[in-house]
Amino acid sequence: MAQTWLPLLVAIVGVLGTLCAALVTQVRADRVKRLEIDALRGQHAEDRAHDERMRALELADAREQRAEAHRAEARARLRACYVTFNTAARQYQTAQISLLHGLRAGAGVDEHVEALEEARTLFRASYAEAQMLLPGPVLDNASTASRKLNDGYGALKRSLAQTPRTPVSSECEQQVQSAWVVLAELRRTMRRDLGADDTPL
Repeated sequence: MAQTWLPLLVAIVGVLGTLCAALVTQVRADRVKRLEIDALRGQHAEDRAHDERMRALELADAREQRAEAHRAEARARLRACYVTFNTAARQYQTAQISLLHGLRAGAGVDEHVEALEEARTLFRASYAEAQMLLPGPVLDNASTASRKLNDGYGALKRSLAQTPRTPVSSECEQQVQSAWVVLAELRRTMRRDLGADDTPL
């Protein structure tokens, strides 16, 4: 009887072994698949984080480039303002000196007055722009230069208003000439601000 049970027992154990092997294989396959999915999710998360970091770096770089372009544009505008203001101030001063010489010589006064008025108008327009763009220390010097030039202009206008016209007073001459020093200091201040002169403000 034991001999009849033995083959049956071996057959049952074989069938159970086959079924268990399939079940263990399936469980292992599921586990490997879950590990692959988890690894893939981790890789995707890592890729997304990397992409976000790269986008953030690109955005920061683009912002820095825009800021640098804005700074360069502002610097170019400031430089153009300096050039325009310096030119207008020098022309205003030159027109005053020309009128002073004309008053001394008693010739060409009307032409010099007309040139002075044109130079004054250009200077005023340039100074109005400078007031909006110049940094504090440079604007202080520009204001001083404007006052000096206008003092010279006023002195010349008073000389012109005298009837009969008398020789130019030394006070008028001194007021007109005194603007040269202020204009030279203004020019130095502008050059330092632009970095053309190493001397600090």
